[in-house]
Amino acid sequence: LKASISACPPPPCRPSAAPSPKRSSLARAAMAEAEAEPAVAADGKDADNKVAESIAAKGTNSYYFAHAGKKDDLTGATRIEGDGSLQLASDGMTKLDVVGGVDLAPKVRWREDYAWGDENGKVKIYLDFPEGSLGKPEVKVVPVFEELKFEVVVHGVTAEPQGVTNGTHRLFGKIVTDKCTCRINSSKTRLTVTLFKAEPEEGAWATLKKHQINQHTGWS
Repeated sequence: LKASISACPPPPCRPSAAPSPKRSSLARAAMAEAEAEPAVAADGKDADNKVAESIAAKGTNSYYFAHAGKKDDLTGATRIEGDGSLQLASDGMTKLDVVGGVDLAPKVRWREDYAWGDENGKVKIYLDFPEGSLGKPEVKVVPVFEELKFEVVVHGVTAEPQGVTNGTHRLFGKIVTDKCTCRINSSKTRLTVTLFKAEPEEGAWATLKKHQINQHTGWS
């Protein structure tokens, strides 16, 4: 027996998809826009006429509408100059004069390891230094006395000036500023500051610095 071979029928052909009506209309609109848009020539007058025709025909919808505005004439513009206090970025870099200079004074280390004592009409503050350090030729003592404040700064002992003061707290009593003194002892190890009381009849000072009670934080 011979096997009969039947031929397989070819697969059915799918019809090609018809173009979308919406896509076709957009394409036609784009082509019409391209054909209707006047070409702009590269040379002068003709190019200006084409731009003007496009703007006249389509108004604000014209591609060239942005070019229709009148350009500002800056040939007669005047540059405004200031008084020199402000500078424009286009002026480049210019060295400025610093009014009053910059404070480069070294910071003072205020010491709290002093001793003090009341001697009736005066109060003495003692500040100790290493052996012989106050005898250096570069050592300089700068005192400042006010009615309720004093400060004494010692320069030359170390790279950083150091001193003693009552700081932000007022003195316990007023002092006579023109009678107050500073003295270095013979061994060059101790600085003594003497404050003369303006009101010695008020008696001994309970503290060197007068503290006040703060209603929010207590003693200050």
